[in-house]
Amino acid sequence: MMIRLTLALLLLVPASVARADPATLPLVTDGRAAAVIVLPDSPDQWTETAATWLVQYTESVSGAKMKVVREKPGAHSPPGPRISVGHTRLAAEARISLEELKWDGCRLLVKDDTLFLIGRDDFGTATHNWVGARGTCRAVIRFLENHCGVRWFLPGPQGGFVPTSSSIQVPRDLDDSFQPALAYSDGRSVYDVNVFDNPGKSLEAQANNFRKAVKAAPGGHTYYHAVPADSYFEKHPDYFALLDGRRTGAGNHLCTSHPDVQRLLVKQMQRRFDEGLDWVSLGQEDGYLRCQCERCESSDNYRFRDWLKKFGGRWETYQRTALRSTPPERLFRLHKAVADEVLANNPGKKVMLMAYAPTAWPSHEIPSFGPDVIAELMNLGTDYIEAWKGKVGGFTGFTYWFNTQCPMGLNVHVTPQEVAARVRFLHQNGFLAVSFDPDGTWGLEGPVYYLLGRLMGDPSIDVDATLREYCHGVYGAAGETMLSFFRVFHERLREIAPVADEDIAIDARNTRLPRWLTTSQMYLAMYPPAVLANLENLLAEAKRQAKTARSRGWVRLSRDHFDFVRLLTEMLIAYRAWQVKETPANRAELKMTVDAFDTYREKIVNYDKDYTDAWFPGHGAFCKWLVGNLEHTDRSYYLPWERRREEVLEKGIRGRAMGYGDSYYYSFIKEPLTLDFSTEQ
Repeated sequence: MMIRLTLALLLLVPASVARADPATLPLVTDGRAAAVIVLPDSPDQWTETAATWLVQYTESVSGAKMKVVREKPGAHSPPGPRISVGHTRLAAEARISLEELKWDGCRLLVKDDTLFLIGRDDFGTATHNWVGARGTCRAVIRFLENHCGVRWFLPGPQGGFVPTSSSIQVPRDLDDSFQPALAYSDGRSVYDVNVFDNPGKSLEAQANNFRKAVKAAPGGHTYYHAVPADSYFEKHPDYFALLDGRRTGAGNHLCTSHPDVQRLLVKQMQRRFDEGLDWVSLGQEDGYLRCQCERCESSDNYRFRDWLKKFGGRWETYQRTALRSTPPERLFRLHKAVADEVLANNPGKKVMLMAYAPTAWPSHEIPSFGPDVIAELMNLGTDYIEAWKGKVGGFTGFTYWFNTQCPMGLNVHVTPQEVAARVRFLHQNGFLAVSFDPDGTWGLEGPVYYLLGRLMGDPSIDVDATLREYCHGVYGAAGETMLSFFRVFHERLREIAPVADEDIAIDARNTRLPRWLTTSQMYLAMYPPAVLANLENLLAEAKRQAKTARSRGWVRLSRDHFDFVRLLTEMLIAYRAWQVKETPANRAELKMTVDAFDTYREKIVNYDKDYTDAWFPGHGAFCKWLVGNLEHTDRSYYLPWERRREEVLEKGIRGRAMGYGDSYYYSFIKEPLTLDFSTEQ
């Protein structure tokens, strides 16, 4: 359900809503429906859904409920004005062409007395009916946005904006074709209920381009599924890597020169294509270890473990130096053979080749993998992109820009200007899709999430106008103050952890921070007392300015997220003071700040689901970090919060560390939360 508002924002209400024009096709006039919606005789699920949205939102805008009719064989369509939704007989007779569009591109066209809302539709796999192109849905959404002023800023029942007008019309010369810039955004979707599932199930996600407009299964790590150690190691240990003189199934490392391994990989890829997918990923296991059998070792000079023993250091150093000249040709040979075989049997399909860790740089032996192979780059720097150009038919990318597992934690991760520059850079370099993986801190990063979604549709949009549109559409009369609130965060991030222009597309902030700059140090650096006081004043002013229950509700979400920043930083300041001087007074101050932060944590994790569903999108992801307790991410991160909540509450919040893992790769805060204050000093 959307909220009906009368706020006359010029950014949100197009002129066509506000006044009639003789050169327009009337759809609603003076609060009465002037047009009929026409559907195909047997519409598919998503065309019917799109028509439902059209009826619902035009009625919310105007008060008029349009009639929906289905075409009948041999029967005439109702006289105009009409809105033809999807691939109707009317559209076929009018020869509405979509030939120049791809993915879920769409077209809005007026011809005679009919508004055609139509797009490329090719969706549905064996497991997900919302994966694939739903261009007709996009056409309806684009009409509601551009000609009715509707917006979907946040997920949930309170996240939309619907202006009111007694009339709706479109220009009679309307011919609007829209081609989204990216085919999909995989991984976590801040607009969907389950952020780890395929994105795009919700209307909000589709509207803001967090969706899959191709039937793709990215992500790599095919080896686990094609040759699982649990199924094969006992009977076929020779399928698995020879490590230090013995075959082992631990880690699911494979003997990549074994012919049966190739056969099983082909079988797995074919199974995925048979499920209805068009793009299927192919890649080695995580934490790859090379097989040391004679046949594998003779294939290349890839010797990371030998390099590590000789030089020490980090994987990243090896990847940027020795790996480029000694790539694992054994993997590339295998993956090329698998790709060639499955593509020969599946014309028109795509293989997505995971370019990650050992396969970050391309093969020296294979000049090209072919036009139907797409490289999934996990390193998005210019040097990697240039190295792969000409060797594959296109790129997709995986980023850590927003990942809360990484050192930045629950914080503001990127500025609006950085997001715009990064998306534009990738689009200009031929990227077809990108996985961005935001985790849902809407109260701190909402404007950036919305901006990212709009950029995935059109990278040329105006950044400042989009941020202002979000803040006014969400916070109403408090919009300008909240815009200033967010700008403080962005300025601090840019000042404390700047990103060089040459690193604009890589994950420099979340993956290349110096090791001493821990999550705790980042908060201390970004939020000194004067900055916290400024943010507090802005948020208090926004609360006074907010005039509606809706705008006050969203200010409250930003308050909850800001209180996390404030109470955490105050606790860390007190901890530093106690470390410098362990006096009773400093210990008492430290205990007080820890208690205050734990009280805050208890409040957040105990919020009622009815409340969080309406007012706290991303609540589960937020809670998981708050109580992560340094546990393995398989449990603390990837397990849904609903499955952990009861256990966590039973054990209690106090004394728990936050975040995942405890190495420099992860975001975590341990002390002072885990200190024992039960005894007198």
